[in-house]
Amino acid sequence: TRNINNMGLFGQSKKKPDPIQQAKEWKRQMIREQRKIEREINSIKREEQKIKLEIKRAAKRDDMITAKTLAREIVRTNKAIERLYTTKAQLNSVAMSLQSNIATIKIAGCMQQSAQVMASMNSLIKLPQMHQQMMTMAREMEKAGLIEEMVDDMMEMDDEDDIEELADEEVEKIMFEIVSDIINPAPAVVNVPLPQQEQQEPQLEQGAQPNPQDDIFQQRLQAL
Repeated sequence: TRNINNMGLFGQSKKKPDPIQQAKEWKRQMIREQRKIEREINSIKREEQKIKLEIKRAAKRDDMITAKTLAREIVRTNKAIERLYTTKAQLNSVAMSLQSNIATIKIAGCMQQSAQVMASMNSLIKLPQMHQQMMTMAREMEKAGLIEEMVDDMMEMDDEDDIEELADEEVEKIMFEIVSDIINPAPAVVNVPLPQQEQQEPQLEQGAQPNPQDDIFQQRLQAL
């Protein structure tokens, strides 16, 4: 008997997706997500530089309350960047595993279950910003036999309590780094003349006689 799940209209069997093409498409999606994350990291870093400038201005005004409030934002952005780098590493891990699986498919003719892909996808679907997309991809991977069934679970990203616990220590460290040039300004740069600049007058070559015209010219200069 035919499996009804594999039946299309008028009793025709559905054509199974090409596993190699599936794996390649998943890999392309992983690479696209990595690029998006890299752009997001760069954007956050640019905003971080703006916040640091505002902290410097507040410190010069001796407005330490504003400076520390802004420094806490630096703590939050650093945590966000750390999470993004972790996510990017997991996406890269899946992409590398898919590349390896493509080589296996060419030999065996079918996908092999991958514990590494399973672990990375399990972490990715818990991220709120990637949950829906990664869950859809995980379902496709389950049907293809690449991973086992996954639980639709999303991780809460509320870490405000952790930020507050570490805030004072982190803020003091950041404040020291940012305002150190205000408290202890760097010494002024001294311009040291180059050796060739120190010799203003041409020297006579050994054995050369002074030119009488030069003496007359010097006398006229002194008379001015």
